[in-house]
Amino acid sequence: MEESQKFLKLLEWPELPNSTNFMSSTSPKTTECSLLDPRSVYNVGEHVQVFIRAQDHYGHPKTYGGDYFQAKLHSPELKAGVTGSITDHRNGSYTATFLLPWPGICQISISLVHSSEAIAILKRKRETRPDKVFYSGYFHHNGKMANVECNIQPPGQDVCTYRDLHTGEEWFCVRPKGFPCSAYLEHSQSGNRKVLTTAEEEFLKRSITDQVISSALPHLTVQPQRNTTDDRDICRPGLSNPEPSGYYYQDQWHSRVCRNQNFPTPANVTSCLKGKVVYMFGDSTLRQWWDYLVDFVPSLQKLDLHVSYPGPILATDTEHGYLVQWRAHQRPLTMKRTRLQELKYIANELDGIGGGDDGLVIVINCLAHFIFFPVDVYFRRMMLIRDAVARLLERSKQTTVIIKSGNTGFLSVHGSDWLSWQLDTLMRAMFSGLPVTIVDAWQMTSCHYHPKAIHPRKIIVQNMVDLMLSFICPT
Repeated sequence: MEESQKFLKLLEWPELPNSTNFMSSTSPKTTECSLLDPRSVYNVGEHVQVFIRAQDHYGHPKTYGGDYFQAKLHSPELKAGVTGSITDHRNGSYTATFLLPWPGICQISISLVHSSEAIAILKRKRETRPDKVFYSGYFHHNGKMANVECNIQPPGQDVCTYRDLHTGEEWFCVRPKGFPCSAYLEHSQSGNRKVLTTAEEEFLKRSITDQVISSALPHLTVQPQRNTTDDRDICRPGLSNPEPSGYYYQDQWHSRVCRNQNFPTPANVTSCLKGKVVYMFGDSTLRQWWDYLVDFVPSLQKLDLHVSYPGPILATDTEHGYLVQWRAHQRPLTMKRTRLQELKYIANELDGIGGGDDGLVIVINCLAHFIFFPVDVYFRRMMLIRDAVARLLERSKQTTVIIKSGNTGFLSVHGSDWLSWQLDTLMRAMFSGLPVTIVDAWQMTSCHYHPKAIHPRKIIVQNMVDLMLSFICPT
């Protein structure tokens, strides 16, 4: 309990001083920003700051904080971008701070993702309405079938409870009349419930969600830095992500964590992965990494294991002696109809790996499917995964463990970058004491010139995979 309170404290967010109407909430159209200490020329390596004054739809200044902004410095012509960090002064004003990592002409973009009023609604619905998304359970018995509602919490009074013997994780389905609980054989996504009132919907409508502030900022001229040296460490486990953790330049990610590499040819990839066994456990955003490798490397061939979406899906390169496998994490999982036997808890899968081989690589992500539920649901799942990772590293210290952070751009009916950010913050803190690598997909998806998307474009995925490979094969 003490451990959970310590981590959950990291997610505390300013409370609204009182309830407000929509017109008194923060508006991206009236909010203003200005460059602090403007100059005609800047130097690479310097920082610039932007002052943000939040204003409501009437154009009145806000007097309290809690708005969620995202910021980036970018140059579409140079295919360059870097995230900015936001400081909330809790009085309606904010400061965005940017590193200047490359020379040339660049511009600043600041977006209001959610007003503090919208976040109060998101937070309340997250904790009180976990039923806003729900799933189908398919029961088969004596030639009959029943389709009932299932969820991470009991979806009714009369339910079947399914408890994993190893992890203790529970799942619940409405008990279909005339069916034993053991007749539950398949799972699928089902639907979403309308949980917002008409008044609440105003605060979360698309026209004011994740909108660039219209207040104009000047372009910056940045000149090269002289006598630069590369003092980054080699890419090894346990390194922390600085702020920012890296930047794009000419469409390549330059990590500030370590000396990352590019792997521009299939030969570069196969040279790195030769003799390796790579197990990927996660959702479709990690599946993109597997797909990229299979598409990019001709000698890496898919094996048809005759399984549905959750996998495992396997590709092997017999010429260079390595394999790459992906498998979806266990429920809650929004997916097409599949048999329960194909769904596995990551912690159980990790405990089933013997280790002892320096060619073993574990890649994990688990986030997007949990943003609909109270935070303690995610905390419990990640605690199980973290402890299983610790056990694996104890018996196999040479194993490489890589954690993929969340992607930005989750804008489903109940999705939100703020909800994702909360879980991503929790995940990073929970793994901070272990010798693992966290690939900062959050920043890599938030500052590119392509629009944010939960499933980003191929060039972004390529940079993520290259960063993963940099930690597998450091130089």
